[in-house]
Amino acid sequence: MSVIGLDLGTSGVRAVAFSLSDGAAIAAESRPLTLHRPATGTVELDAAEVIAAAEHAVAAVAERARLVGKAPRALGFSVLGEAVVPVDVTGSPLAPVAVSMDTRGEPVARRLGERLGAARFTRITAQPLHGMFSGFKIAASANWDGAAGFRCMGDLLAQRWTGTAVIDHSQAARTGLFDVDTRVWSTEIIDELARVAPWLTLESLPAVVAGGTRLGGLTPAAADRLGLVPGVAVVAGAHDQAAAYLGGGGRPGDRSVISFGSSDCVTVGSASRPEGLEETGFASYPVDDALWVTLAGTAAGGWALEWFAQTVGRAVPEVFGALADEPPALLVLPYLAGSGTLDNDPDARGVIHGLTLETTVPQLARAVVEASGFEFAKILDALAARGIAAGALSVTGSGARNARALECRADAAGVALRPAGADSSARGAAILAARGIGLDAEPLRPVDGADDGLSEPAPQHAEWYAQQRSAYRELYDSTRALAHRLAQSQTQTSHEQENTR
Repeated sequence: MSVIGLDLGTSGVRAVAFSLSDGAAIAAESRPLTLHRPATGTVELDAAEVIAAAEHAVAAVAERARLVGKAPRALGFSVLGEAVVPVDVTGSPLAPVAVSMDTRGEPVARRLGERLGAARFTRITAQPLHGMFSGFKIAASANWDGAAGFRCMGDLLAQRWTGTAVIDHSQAARTGLFDVDTRVWSTEIIDELARVAPWLTLESLPAVVAGGTRLGGLTPAAADRLGLVPGVAVVAGAHDQAAAYLGGGGRPGDRSVISFGSSDCVTVGSASRPEGLEETGFASYPVDDALWVTLAGTAAGGWALEWFAQTVGRAVPEVFGALADEPPALLVLPYLAGSGTLDNDPDARGVIHGLTLETTVPQLARAVVEASGFEFAKILDALAARGIAAGALSVTGSGARNARALECRADAAGVALRPAGADSSARGAAILAARGIGLDAEPLRPVDGADDGLSEPAPQHAEWYAQQRSAYRELYDSTRALAHRLAQSQTQTSHEQENTR
């Protein structure tokens, strides 16, 4: 027997079938997705492309698993956060998917902050007040007013495959509309947003359950498209960071997980909701009755690497496979889509400080990589100051496979980093899928191995990086006012251009 973990990402979809006897990955299939930027601040995916990619990937691994005598019994989701789409009464998408980095919701978020208050919003949702959340995108999209409902990517597929629209706790939290303590949609927030967006109602949102809950069986039509038998269980999964935490071996108080993806994220587990985080920028949510996770990260991790590679006209592996041997006298603020935690500043801007006529591409590439290490250090210090133990750190995602870049990040962060293995998000989704059908998920959990691949800070660079970490934090404070002025000027120019069309 096997279970399938379906990782729905911003840049692609990946399905992996895992054996329930030993946890081995027996089949995997990936499909890329194309991000579209039709206007300033608008970043979208084609919903039909997401659906087709997911169904192709699942069908491919289902066939291979069946050929080796391990037919899938269930599938679960790892879901990109904040992405949302309007649907009709059948659950079919009516527009492109607005993804996390789409900024259309920022003005609505600011207005909600003025009326409700950022502290109250965070008390209800355990998320920082920010325009990236799905609810703000819904409220900002007046052309969605005729929709019958609104779906994130996991519940979109759940409805398509089982006939029932259901979202898990963790993904519901990333809409900014969910009361994490009572585990129901927040009528207080929805009523406030309905002042400007009457199309956002309780009835337009899916039902909510804990991760690992069986949602139903595949309909005959869905089973035919996916190459599975009717009735195979579809199980509520988790937000991709929570899934990576599970699949990367995260354990509260003992091990946390850093995911390298479109954004880089540190995920720390706990048995209950951490208190005292209301003004920190951290985000927390329940995965199930026994696990909460707290997130912190950058707004543009992998996206920043891709931007730099495109800027210098080279491929990402080429650029970041040839990093400078010595630490460069450079600092990079990687805020190409606003800052991440702790500031959550959508108007923050990227900065490269220290350029000279002698600066080389390998030095710049190393400085870009180091920036994520400096962010991790800032986040880990803030967690420790609030009594949240991160423990050892495992790393997942494509960035974990570049040993040289991992060494540079470990140097910059001042902490040891251990690769957790491939497909952690899909593995986490598979763990929840196994739970959903009452099977033992223990064989699916990653086993701690030796220190093969462990990257530790180089002692000879310790003093340099301690100084760089301090300077990195000062750089944002020093350039914040200028960044906000530039952001306001850009917004004004964009509005003027729109008005002249």
